[in-house]
Amino acid sequence: MLLIDGVKYEMWMPPSEDALEQMVKEHAQDIFGEQSEYFGKQKMESKLGKGSVPDGFVIMFGESPCWHIVEVELSSHDLHRHIVEQASRFIIGIKNPQTQRKIVDAIYEEIKKDDFLERKVRKASGTADIYKLLTDLISKPPVLTIIIEKRTEELNEALSALAHPQIKVVELQTFAREGIGLGAHAHLFQPLYLVTTSKAIIVSEGSKSSLDITGNVLEVIVRNPSCIKFHLFYISKPSRHFFPGFKVPFKLVTDIGEIETYVISAPGRPPYGDPDAGTYIQAKLAEWYRRHPEIKVGDRVIFEVIEPMKRYLLRKA
Repeated sequence: MLLIDGVKYEMWMPPSEDALEQMVKEHAQDIFGEQSEYFGKQKMESKLGKGSVPDGFVIMFGESPCWHIVEVELSSHDLHRHIVEQASRFIIGIKNPQTQRKIVDAIYEEIKKDDFLERKVRKASGTADIYKLLTDLISKPPVLTIIIEKRTEELNEALSALAHPQIKVVELQTFAREGIGLGAHAHLFQPLYLVTTSKAIIVSEGSKSSLDITGNVLEVIVRNPSCIKFHLFYISKPSRHFFPGFKVPFKLVTDIGEIETYVISAPGRPPYGDPDAGTYIQAKLAEWYRRHPEIKVGDRVIFEVIEPMKRYLLRKA
């Protein structure tokens, strides 16, 4: 049981590894830090070959860049077979310069496809030569990171069988609100970028960050410093259909005038207008953020429908 401001949350177990993996992707920056980027299996599989790709790669930029191989597992699985066999095979494989080059090429291609991501990487890494940065990084041993919903003794035994010096485990627990279910939930975990603290953090989602009962209002949280630095709003998956499809323009009525913008940033090459693609609203928001220097992490903004899929009122909560 988890108690937040008097509200009870009960532990929720992912029904499948895919469900847990989706949560990891949605909260990758909460786990690895704002100067990180997660590259999922779906993006990389066709480029690296089936059977040789882990669940994800994470590049952590900043002053001490490193990279992670990510394996997402459920404690109910045969952890010896899933982790020892799969991880050992990949740990051996990445020592091959040809495999390293394939990883570099695949990640570099994904970065170059997304203008926002490319700008973010350049700023976070402090270099214009992203390819060289990746080449130097991937030539070094990675951190093997296991993300699991419950750490068990079987997991500890499986990890002890791996001949790899850098292994981290993230126990990502999920709690669903009593009487509501997963529509309002919280995650409890120890983030990897806060290596000096022993405290776990809670990331909660639900009714306060999703549509109200009329479906005409959306409340969005300024989730981390990147939102302010890059002048954007993060749109969670449950709220995605509140706005038009991928790169379809719409207008925001604000206190500094009307702004025409759209939803961007999606893996692969989704078609124009894809209703599910896109993660951020960013275009032409720089001036709005400059005119609101008081905005800080944790603040909330309100989007209210004026004309569905065409015009919205944007205001601070």
